[in-house]
Amino acid sequence: MVASSSRNVKPQVFINFRGADLRSTFAPYLHGVLHRNGINAFIDDDLRPGEDLKNLFERIEESTVAVAIISSKYTESDWCLDELVKIKECVDRRTLWVIPIFYKLKTSTVRNLEGSFGLQLWELWRKENHCKRDDRILKWDAALQDVSSKKALRFLENSNEATFVDDIAKHIQNFLSEDKQLREENPKPQGKGEENVKPQGRRGDNPNPEEVSNIASSSIKQGKQCLTQLEEKLDVDCNDDETRFVGVVGMA
Repeated sequence: MVASSSRNVKPQVFINFRGADLRSTFAPYLHGVLHRNGINAFIDDDLRPGEDLKNLFERIEESTVAVAIISSKYTESDWCLDELVKIKECVDRRTLWVIPIFYKLKTSTVRNLEGSFGLQLWELWRKENHCKRDDRILKWDAALQDVSSKKALRFLENSNEATFVDDIAKHIQNFLSEDKQLREENPKPQGKGEENVKPQGRRGDNPNPEEVSNIASSSIKQGKQCLTQLEEKLDVDCNDDETRFVGVVGMA
């Protein structure tokens, strides 16, 4: 593992990933390559022992780019999904760019919650809420739908890891260069009470609160529609201790 990011420097890149799939392989390799290219990247291993895990959300807000690596076990982790929701919130406010990476997954698997990927999401929510519907699963799914609707990088079974990671680093460098240019063209206003908004998105044109609210509402509706489709594929009886899955396993 490479040295942790400087404690006094805000991260430029936040790496979101499922440790069960990638902690000892792809994620630390990407982390190391970015640092060797002079990019201050952050992964959860950079947290100090005893530091509150909720600080991860602050690191997301501080970052300029988020790399969301979606792998087969991603939907087993509420932390991964909650981070993705925070990433989406920042992207909707145009204070963050996100680069989705589908790691040995088809885009359709994420978009349609196919196979074990969808079942894991359902089971994670059901285990915590026992079929008492809240908006958490809707936010999780809306965030997954959002990244699946963006141009993503796909790491395939036969992909060359070194070449692929170098390509990610180039994309991030381009984002950071554009962000720097936008900051120079739109310097932060001086004075108390000014919102610290990064001049990203449409050349610094940040949405107003009403627009952000509309975006969030639309995302929840989109997530609810996709979840309803998942429910139609699952024969679920919340009065039983078991959930009967029909026609989903093996679809991915």
